[in-house]
Amino acid sequence: MIQISVEYAHIYTNQHISEEHQLSVDVLNEVCDSILTEGNSASLVVMVDDYSFPDPSFDYTMFVEWLDTQGFRPDLLFRESQLIPVCDEVLGLIENDKLKNQISDYIKAKKYPCSLFIAAWYLLRLGRLESQLFPGELRSGGIFNILPESFRPFEDKGIEIIKSTRFADAADLIKYKFLQGRLIA
Repeated sequence: MIQISVEYAHIYTNQHISEEHQLSVDVLNEVCDSILTEGNSASLVVMVDDYSFPDPSFDYTMFVEWLDTQGFRPDLLFRESQLIPVCDEVLGLIENDKLKNQISDYIKAKKYPCSLFIAAWYLLRLGRLESQLFPGELRSGGIFNILPESFRPFEDKGIEIIKSTRFADAADLIKYKFLQGRLIA
């Protein structure tokens, strides 16, 4: 099993590669050096949000090629819309009825919330849940995320969701490096 799953360069399909993505890659360089110095193994994963602001013209190949030129080709590029079945599974695992009803009402009124996608994504990466779309060999014992500071409130809510399931202990396995920037989720 991989020891640490590292997420970097999160991008929306209505975005172009920007300073925030370059900064994420720069920080990834430091993070990977630290992980390897400590004798740990790592996988590199990138989340492409094709759900919040879908844009069918997004060039996935170009984005992966850019990451490759930066020296960090991801082991997995995952589309957020692929997480919907896992989100439904996480929703069923929430033990706090108030939280579960709040999320269910939000889904009925609008769409799946970012926080539910976050909880599903992390539980997949930690091997607590499974999907045919997520390779078993990329399951990890811990998570390190390099994300814009503007994501923090959604991340906190995602952790709250995880803590309200039987996998509450997984929340302690998730670490962050939040980047200053303009990206708004």
